[in-house]
Amino acid sequence: MDKFSKIQLLYKKIITNKIFHFIGSRYVTYFLQFVNSLLIAVNLGLYYLGIWGFIMLVTQYLNQSNFGISHSVNAIISINKRREWYVQKVIGTSLTMLGILSLVMIVLFIINELCNFNFGSKYNFSTYAPFVIIIGVLGYFNTLFSNIFRVYGRLYEIAFNQTIFPILTLFSVIIFRKENLLWALIIANTIAFLSSFIMYLLRCPIKLKMLFIWKLIIKIQIKGWYLFIYSLSFYLIVISTRSFVSAYYGVEEFGSFTFSFSLANSILLLLQAISFLIFPKLLNRFAISSEKETFDILTSVRDTYIVVSHGLIHFAIMLFPCLLLFLPQYQNTANVFNMIALSIVLYTNCFGYQGFLIAKGKERKLSVLSLFSLIINIVIALVLIKIFKVPFYQVIFSTLISYIIYMFLIGYNGRKALGASLKFKDVIRDVFPLRIFIPFSLSVCICLFELNVYYGMIPFVVFICFNIGVLGKVYTVLKRIVNEPKFINI
Repeated sequence: MDKFSKIQLLYKKIITNKIFHFIGSRYVTYFLQFVNSLLIAVNLGLYYLGIWGFIMLVTQYLNQSNFGISHSVNAIISINKRREWYVQKVIGTSLTMLGILSLVMIVLFIINELCNFNFGSKYNFSTYAPFVIIIGVLGYFNTLFSNIFRVYGRLYEIAFNQTIFPILTLFSVIIFRKENLLWALIIANTIAFLSSFIMYLLRCPIKLKMLFIWKLIIKIQIKGWYLFIYSLSFYLIVISTRSFVSAYYGVEEFGSFTFSFSLANSILLLLQAISFLIFPKLLNRFAISSEKETFDILTSVRDTYIVVSHGLIHFAIMLFPCLLLFLPQYQNTANVFNMIALSIVLYTNCFGYQGFLIAKGKERKLSVLSLFSLIINIVIALVLIKIFKVPFYQVIFSTLISYIIYMFLIGYNGRKALGASLKFKDVIRDVFPLRIFIPFSLSVCICLFELNVYYGMIPFVVFICFNIGVLGKVYTVLKRIVNEPKFINI
């Protein structure tokens, strides 16, 4: 076969590979989100960006307050996928549970308005509250449906759900400015959630019928409760930090924090798309594999995922000063962005072990670890704010420290369940190897000593030198996905 024929064959494999369709659509969508973040920052201004950030913060709290129902259903149907009659009952019962939860949330919002609790008064939240509760309720069901659809490999519907809002946002930021843009974003978000909800209802692979089966409610909630505590506590680590910044600092300062967080988080979204795909497959594989097979899977998946995550963050930190040349009103956000990016990338170091512990029925252990880390984050954040009175961007240190502690605890318990060595040096070498730790520490030092932002290229170069071998493995994995689409099913 000549070189041209090989290229044609490779091209054919890519365009017919639904995994690449999904990941490609995610790449386009996340690029859109990145562009939208910049345009929102420019066209809203710091004040209205602060309000938008607060609205997003409340919707995130609502999204995490689902009592673990969606997470529990995801775990149950991933393992019992072939028992369709059972899956149908689980899903029907979960719909009833989410319906009851939605009514409770609506009542709580009404009580807040009637009793004038002044929640979020600094951000004029009551003006936008009706839309926020609609988004929150639809979010409960859309999260459940997303989990169902990914278990059944229905990627195009998931892609629609994740793409519709960035597209509507792009139209909004082109047409509107300031307060009008704020309202346009809120309405676009509502339309996006409603459209996805209707699409999921019409195209669901399982017949939907609301059921009330008490035994299943108990089972879903028992499993879901620990997953809820785990998920809520884990995500609240960073959300609580944002909450402290919104409460103790000015609207414009929170706007700067929101700008930096949005950009830093968007860097990792492409990898989240990949983890979204393989998570239910990992659960199923972990549940049936031997300890040696599980260890091999974890080592391979974690190596690739963690290295790519940190590489993307170091690359972004290096390029961020160039971006600021086009955003003069955000010139002072370099250190904010760098610290947030370095903090949130640490949660990728936990990847693999969390899914393994869930598959082995260790949800209770996970919930304890994440709750403990959340408490540490809250305590450190309050100390930094109340006692040391640090600038708003240094509050993120609480999250960085909390994630490091959580990362070690997850690694320790994951290795314990695998029967691997529990020596301190072995756990650290696993969850935070030197080839990752050294460039990471260099970046943190550059931020701490507030050195010139252009020094950010040093950690990136060091990272490439230390991880050149693993980056070669990443290329091999991508090549295998092209040639063997079922490889993503591990």
